[in-house]
Amino acid sequence: MTPPRASFTFDLVAPGDPAVVWERLWDLDKHTSTIPLTTVRGGPLSLASTFVGRTALGPVGFDDVMVVREWDPPRRVVIDKVGRVLRGSIEVTLEPCDQGTLVRWSQSYGASGVPDALTSLTRPAVRAAYRHVVRRLTRA
Repeated sequence: MTPPRASFTFDLVAPGDPAVVWERLWDLDKHTSTIPLTTVRGGPLSLASTFVGRTALGPVGFDDVMVVREWDPPRRVVIDKVGRVLRGSIEVTLEPCDQGTLVRWSQSYGASGVPDALTSLTRPAVRAAYRHVVRRLTRA
């Protein structure tokens, strides 16, 4: 599979040290309560673990299947999206900073049957949505 071309990166500062922010960020129950129309199941996360985000409105939905490829708490994780609908990868690094923890989120993404050039048009909205969710996840 060729990697998708649509990608984005953002940084944000979260309160707390990296270990605390890491726990908040990878609490899958918190993902379920934070991401609209999505239930996340699986975990606890570790190297090679699989988890699934089911996004649905009533009976219509899809699964976002993910596999943890690298797991170095509380510094770095790499997650691959390997489902039938969504593909791509996420790399997250955490570093201590004066205000708490610097979170750097880098993601490539695509969808089955959608040309990467068309997917790239969604970059501003997808980036903003992920940034909003990550900000909410990393707050106390």
